[in-house]
Amino acid sequence: MKTIYFNEDNAHFYSFHPASEMTEEGVRSLVDRYAQTGSIRGLLFCTNLQRALFDSNVWERFRDVNPGRPDPYSEHLRLLSERGIDHFAIWLKRAAELGIEGWLTMRMNDAHGYKEADLGQTSCIQSFWVTEYWKKHPHLRRAPYRYERDWEGAYNYFLPEVRTYHLALVRELFDRYDMFGFECDWMRWGMMFAPGFEREGQNLLTEFVSEIRSIADAAEQKRGHRILLAHRIPAHPESALNYGFDLMEWGKRGCVDMVTLSSFLGSSNYDPQIRLWKAMLPKECTVNVHVEQHACSSPGNMVQADDILRGAAAAAWASGADFLYLFNECYREPEHLDDLNKVMTEISDPEKLIRSPRRTAVTYPQAIIAGESMRTVLPVPLIPEHVGHDLGRMEENITLRLPAGKLLPSANVLLSLAFSFDTEFEKLGELPVRVNTVPVRFAGSKQIETTRVKPDMMFQPFPDYPRDAGFVLSFHVPAEILHETFNAVEILPPHARGRIVWADFLIQ
Repeated sequence: MKTIYFNEDNAHFYSFHPASEMTEEGVRSLVDRYAQTGSIRGLLFCTNLQRALFDSNVWERFRDVNPGRPDPYSEHLRLLSERGIDHFAIWLKRAAELGIEGWLTMRMNDAHGYKEADLGQTSCIQSFWVTEYWKKHPHLRRAPYRYERDWEGAYNYFLPEVRTYHLALVRELFDRYDMFGFECDWMRWGMMFAPGFEREGQNLLTEFVSEIRSIADAAEQKRGHRILLAHRIPAHPESALNYGFDLMEWGKRGCVDMVTLSSFLGSSNYDPQIRLWKAMLPKECTVNVHVEQHACSSPGNMVQADDILRGAAAAAWASGADFLYLFNECYREPEHLDDLNKVMTEISDPEKLIRSPRRTAVTYPQAIIAGESMRTVLPVPLIPEHVGHDLGRMEENITLRLPAGKLLPSANVLLSLAFSFDTEFEKLGELPVRVNTVPVRFAGSKQIETTRVKPDMMFQPFPDYPRDAGFVLSFHVPAEILHETFNAVEILPPHARGRIVWADFLIQ
């Protein structure tokens, strides 16, 4: 089933393929490799980072970057240019030949490398560009007085020259390439305005997107076919508005044919707000969900495994997703393409996925504007800080919500609850736990080694439980009591020090 949109990002092909493949055949074969499973509906080819990834006449080009040392990224882009190979044209043509939608995706405000530049790490190709560019154009930054994170180096779209600059690349892409559709990737990085100007900037972005639709309309006359517009956006509607993305108005103006509900740093969202989005957007609009191997229960608490990806896909299908969207999975090609193809085949069809092992977890949306609630549920302390105010507590009781997705009546389901290292484990015993009001049977416990955690690595993914997990309790859950979307897990802890830092269902 062709149900997956797949993002070929800004660096994968140029960095992970050898110089010998910077040929027409080498470029074409990338699409052939992705097409093997038959599960990819559309390929989205990233056209820019902070510079253009093709021989642009309106933006600076990455082929011209010289970071002071041999770098396959810029070197391979130079090879393609010198050989007269327009890889985007080849990719789009080959996708069409294979019956795959060929899209171009543009990062609307990418800010990779700013922090590295500030630290003097100019060997990073992105930080080299940032260092040189922002020395010349500091006034264009959204927060020129701040240096602590990459996104403070993003463009300020409140400035007309910034919008004009980005529209120039949009026009060039439509003029140069015959595409099925064009995606505005607002999640790289999404911070479009100076702090405090996000709501005031909504109308500016609406006019900006309307201009893109006008450019696409003109290109349709030239190409003789419809060209769709897509947007990669925060999964939570309120967050999207807070960023300045007024999708409802964009939809009224005919500027939204497809949206992808996404995270930012890399975490599957098991509660995509699909019904809300479908109520707000035009009826014909496609709503995709970004799923991946990573799941974060809270900032820095990351798990990475294919069963996480399968669980995210099951939750997306159960929530009513039209299609799935993979981002950053391109880095599993070429060395792990067989594994990627296998998992894509599994997640592409809900009926196949039902027979595959998967995990669904308590995570958080992860794409928020500064000053907005993180919407994190975990970690939750075993001893409540405030009684009678948090409906998720109800005195000592703790309630978590977990999806299951579609599952077989014969499925084996294990609920795992992971606790922080400072938890008084000896007081937990066989913790009373109910799922959808039904008491569930204790399955066992295990302690997690503290030595696996590297203190200097903020984002250290593990295949089982996240970095803050020191102790795990597991429970058998009868498959027949579970719902596809959300299930209430009620926990009655003793009066003990510690926190729940992770919760998931393992379904086999």
